[in-house]
Amino acid sequence: MCPWIAVAYSAPVAAATVIFLIYPIGQGSFSDGMPLGISGTFNFMIVFQAEHNILMHPFHMLGVAGVFGGSLFSAMHGSLVTTSLIRETT
Repeated sequence: MCPWIAVAYSAPVAAATVIFLIYPIGQGSFSDGMPLGISGTFNFMIVFQAEHNILMHPFHMLGVAGVFGGSLFSAMHGSLVTTSLIRETT
């Protein structure tokens, strides 16, 4: 296996570590961390947005633009590959 698979899976592991371990330690209490479950997660996201205004952070904006740009380039690449598979019959 390539080492890139481990590198790819390290990103969600790092994100979960930050959300479940580092952030509550920084806030001073594990009751401030993200709980497990749907309603607890949504409540955490609403409170986190109200306290930190993460939607206006420049790195969040760059990340969203990167995701949209990546999906655009993936769609363009897929359309180019698909059109190259069609054989000319004339």
